[in-house]
Amino acid sequence: MNARIGMPDIETEALILGLSLLDIQDVEGSQKGKLREDAYLTDEEMAFNIQAENLRSSLVALQDLRFALSLDQALEADSATLSAISFINQGELDDHIAALAFDRGQDLLPRTHAQHMLEQARILFASGSTTTSDNDTTGVIEPDPDEMDDVGESSHLPYHGGQGSARDRTRSRVDCVICGDPVRHSQTFHAPCLHCYCRDCLVNLVEASTRDETLYPLRCCRQPLPLANVLPLLPTDLRYDFQDKAVEFATPHTSRIYCPNQTCSAFLGSSSGRRSEITCTSCATRVCSACKNRTHPQEDCSENAQTLVVKSLASQMGWQTCPGCHAVVELWQGCYHMTCRCSTQFCYLCAALWKTCDCRQWDDQRLLDDAERRVYNEFGAQEAAARPAVFVDRVYQRMAELEEDHECLEHAWRYRHGGGCCEECGDILPTFLMRCRHCQALACRRCSVNRL
Repeated sequence: MNARIGMPDIETEALILGLSLLDIQDVEGSQKGKLREDAYLTDEEMAFNIQAENLRSSLVALQDLRFALSLDQALEADSATLSAISFINQGELDDHIAALAFDRGQDLLPRTHAQHMLEQARILFASGSTTTSDNDTTGVIEPDPDEMDDVGESSHLPYHGGQGSARDRTRSRVDCVICGDPVRHSQTFHAPCLHCYCRDCLVNLVEASTRDETLYPLRCCRQPLPLANVLPLLPTDLRYDFQDKAVEFATPHTSRIYCPNQTCSAFLGSSSGRRSEITCTSCATRVCSACKNRTHPQEDCSENAQTLVVKSLASQMGWQTCPGCHAVVELWQGCYHMTCRCSTQFCYLCAALWKTCDCRQWDDQRLLDDAERRVYNEFGAQEAAARPAVFVDRVYQRMAELEEDHECLEHAWRYRHGGGCCEECGDILPTFLMRCRHCQALACRRCSVNRL
């Protein structure tokens, strides 16, 4: 049984360690002057030095533990205040979202529960009604606990049953699905699929999603993460950055307007229902919403120069354009059945919606390459080198299977030791990757749960 160490126990142990260190210093002091300065240390002196270093390390560890326990006690004492502040921040963030939508001429969403509660809190605050307590929370409006069920930590920490008090349950530890570190139950974010995230990994995921649209919307095991629970856990700057990107990513690709000034490139909103001219709020560049170039008075619109460059490159490289979102895609393995990030399924040869054309479904060489990749990922390089004939037989057997069933509708991930390169994001992991038992794809942990 693991007993919790309290403050008195820490002070007692620190006192014992300090006295022991003083004893060693007294012994060393009594021996000074008896030996030459360049003489070698005796075994006794080396033992004293090692023991003194161990004692100092233990004292440092106790000081860190004392600080951690005091911080933990402060968090417990101020939990009500922190919950109220988190709730208020959520309402303010929802107001910011509404203001951005209004400024860009978009339809306003219905007011959220947090906005309604924050408005009530402002009314109470204006009338002089505040909540005070022994924890000095004057001026902080503490919402009713029943109205906090779908906001903050209580909404994403499910009850798992079992014996013991609520305090015992919140002190249990769970493993973060990304980094694998054990984290206190009360300090984790629980996804709808019941995977747990430590705060650092959740923040890193949100930061990555602002740079990589394939990670948006936030999801785990293909289930969306509830933003009402995620946003209060983020730093203020990151919340605003994520919200700005959410507005951008929610706009169809064909309607997005970006500043044509290459040193700016700010997102300026949607072209749907906009006036013919837009002024960039960052660099004051004037943009035509029709052709998305700089304004051209008395001239007809021309196709965006950057779009023409991309189209020319795509034509040279043999890339295809998604019929759904018009994004340029490249086939680098497998059959001609493409699934775009916008979920549109189409034929890579003619860009028609999947199974609406008469094009062949695969190229023999690409199918052979994909079969070889799958066998290699499943059995490893050593097996291929040790039994090359068996490896070739497996490749052709897998190739025949792919002609009948080449789609992986749902990944089944398992750990693959040995490290390697993630086939989705290109990151190199030295220890292990995740391998799908169906399509044998190799992916890092983040891609396996947050991207694929």
